[in-house]
Amino acid sequence: MRQLYVVPRHRLAFAVWLTLLALPILVIDNIPNTEARAASVKVEAVRESGSTTTTAPSTTTTAPSTTVAETIPVTAAPPSTAAPKQQAKVVAPPTTAAPRTTTTTTPPAPANSQQGGASWYDYRAGECAHVSIPKGTVVTVTSLETGARTSCVVTDRGPYSGGRIIDLDRATFAKLADPGRGVIQVEITW
Repeated sequence: MRQLYVVPRHRLAFAVWLTLLALPILVIDNIPNTEARAASVKVEAVRESGSTTTTAPSTTTTAPSTTVAETIPVTAAPPSTAAPKQQAKVVAPPTTAAPRTTTTTTPPAPANSQQGGASWYDYRAGECAHVSIPKGTVVTVTSLETGARTSCVVTDRGPYSGGRIIDLDRATFAKLADPGRGVIQVEITW
């Protein structure tokens, strides 16, 4: 019975390195994908056949590239005896700009806002009452004391007394303050 061959770790590491790193580079490097590589292959083929006719190597060179698909052949230019051309510098004439005027603007106030008292009553959640805002309008209600903010939809009319501007349902009021307070100062925007 033959004993199995166990690969030493250093040979296994070399095999992994060769497979993952070196072999793909060697394969990619040996693909004739440019004119310079193709010309060198033609020259070698002619030499091997023993023919007296030889093909001159191509004068193209390849620019370094990160991928095979992006290799760009560049033709070498013959040396020039003429003096190098001077590039003319274009200088823009100085401009005299009109002095800038800056205006400061204050941020626009909300389209409609009102400040006053808000109370609560037993009504459908998310709905509120106002005297003049059109029904179906979404109103943002902000507590002036805490800054807490919530919104509701106007679906009813009121309040008509007590200096209040809006009646909220109990759940909406609870988002702003304790319902036991009864009336709080708010700002409404719509």
